Amino acid sequence: MSDDDRDWFAPRTGRNSEPSPPPRPRRSPRPSLGGPPRPPRPPRQPLYPDQQVWPPVPKSQEPVGSSTQPLPALPSAGPLPPRKPPAPPEEPTATPPPRRRRTLLYGLGTLAAFLIGIGAPTVDSYLIFKGGRPDDKVHLVPPGQSYTFEHVTWKAAIEPMDDPVGTTPTGPTKEWVKITIDRTAVDKDGTVLTGKPELQVKDRRDRAWQVEVDDDLPAEHEIGKTYTMNAFGVVPTGLAKEVELVLRPSGYRKDTPTEDLFKVDPDSTENDDDVLRFTR
Repeated sequence: MSDDDRDWFAPRTGRNSEPSPPPRPRRSPRPSLGGPPRPPRPPRQPLYPDQQVWPPVPKSQEPVGSSTQPLPALPSAGPLPPRKPPAPPEEPTATPPPRRRRTLLYGLGTLAAFLIGIGAPTVDSYLIFKGGRPDDKVHLVPPGQSYTFEHVTWKAAIEPMDDPVGTTPTGPTKEWVKITIDRTAVDKDGTVLTGKPELQVKDRRDRAWQVEVDDDLPAEHEIGKTYTMNAFGVVPTGLAKEVELVLRPSGYRKDTPTEDLFKVDPDSTENDDDVLRFTR
């Protein structure tokens, strides 16, 4: 065989070829220096052929007993970051109240503030009013009797009546009452106290209805002479025989000069807080 036909790794033949070196002798095992013999090395794990990991092999083509293994972590990537230790359990806290309750409390607080805001001036006004106008002094008059107050004797009677002619019918829920009032001057001062009194009718629960005087009193009165005036009012049905007349006499004197009408006399004994209530 010529050099041109030889294999690439085969040595050249001929005189210029060098002989192969003799084989090296194997080393004999070193003698033991004493002590227990070394344990034999564990057998090497068998090498498995490479497996396809991506894309995943279909289930139908995966061999029996094999499994896809994840790629090992690269050493050059360094160690994984330490995991954050779990937080300690928090102590139980009180459950916050529902939002609806907070809204309700807020609404009540706002309402209270509003009532206080509008109530303060109302209370002040009421105290000023009560300070300038004390409670009424009620004088009870037995049925059918008269009562003398501030130079004038008063007497009154109440009775149901039909709807006056020319007025709108009241219907089944209301009815008319007629009030007859007699006044008599007992002295000279009584003859000049000719102002119309304020009239109301009240039931047993102290509900009040206004009454209008229909007759005008004469300008001149005589001592001991009785003058009659008529008044009318409307009350709920069934109360015409129950309501009582409340009369507040007028302190107006017709002989008072015009320039003195608005003056306040601190020495005057007349009091507009007295009312007469004719019971039934």
